[in-house]
Amino acid sequence: MKKMAALRTHLETTSCFKFEQFDAWVEALEQTTRGKNEGNRVLLYTMEYRAVFSIERFAYQKFPIEILHAKLITWLADNDERSDMEDKEPKVVFDIFDDHTADVEITLMFEEDVYISPSEQGNIEYAGGSWALEDADHDVAETFDLVGRNE
Repeated sequence: MKKMAALRTHLETTSCFKFEQFDAWVEALEQTTRGKNEGNRVLLYTMEYRAVFSIERFAYQKFPIEILHAKLITWLADNDERSDMEDKEPKVVFDIFDDHTADVEITLMFEEDVYISPSEQGNIEYAGGSWALEDADHDVAETFDLVGRNE
């Protein structure tokens, strides 16, 4: 749940609220087994989950909700490919208490692939070897040979 953790860290650094006002958790976690061998790693499964971020007593007169929402949307644009997701829009619920404070709840879906790769220090046994969890970064080809059909 790296995306949720990264977004949580980002929201905590916005200075729009105090740390003790903020909480986050996961709901509706679903995992789909993939087992796709990609050469030097295996796509083990894909997880989809709803991340919930809660801010109590948010001072919306001092920090307009539009600023918080803009920081959320711009982080998602820079850090999460959401175009293929079915439920890609975050939901922001604003529960006003008085002229100065409100509770804010942000919910959004995340999808993350989980990979394993061979590792002598890995603690996962698979296909007769030791494996470790790997970040979902993609391999990039550094060279290639282009072979034409009519040569």
